[in-house]
Amino acid sequence: MVESIIGIRGKNFVLLAQDANTTKYGILNMKFDTNRLFKLSEHCAMLAAGEPGDVVQFAEYVGKNIQLYKMINGIELSPYACANFTRHEMATSLRSRNSFLANLIVGGYSTNERDQQRVQLYSIDYLGAMVSANVVAHGFCQFFALGIGDRFWKEDLTVEEALAMLQIIVNELGKRMAAYPHCVFVRIIDEKGIHVLDNMYPEKIHVAKPSEGELQTTADMMDIHT
Repeated sequence: MVESIIGIRGKNFVLLAQDANTTKYGILNMKFDTNRLFKLSEHCAMLAAGEPGDVVQFAEYVGKNIQLYKMINGIELSPYACANFTRHEMATSLRSRNSFLANLIVGGYSTNERDQQRVQLYSIDYLGAMVSANVVAHGFCQFFALGIGDRFWKEDLTVEEALAMLQIIVNELGKRMAAYPHCVFVRIIDEKGIHVLDNMYPEKIHVAKPSEGELQTTADMMDIHT
């Protein structure tokens, strides 16, 4: 998938990033302000990438059910509970005639003091497989994001270091991908809730113009005209 979604777990926060492009046929950009983040609770959110109809329908279905649970029971589900409910619904739909082609990232900050790991990040694919990791990604960006995350992630990762890591990933996307993201939306989730950070943009590539010597034809370089 051309869409890119990325999650990074820090010391006391989760960083969620997504490209803002809507691409058709893999070569045409239709929009540059697409929002792929869906709020599940005050301290949990989900990024979704895939078929546009499946993404919206499944994400809204999961989000509304989580909100309904909170209204009935008066309890806000932790990111772990939200991720497991989401995985269960994806696996259930896979075994029916209404499967969804969507890859997801669920991340957030648990307000339950009994949780040993307050900062939680999960990756869920369209087959219902779920894994918890420090750096997760879906789409073409995962070819760069996972390797860069493995190189730069550390246990006490700060917000500034996470943003610097994300900028490296965005720069690689702009350099290596033909249909690269023109803009990346960034959000952070901590004990105070979900916050919107400044957009990120890939670094511009500057290429020196060729010299006259480099414009010679093969025949010129072989001196067959002399």
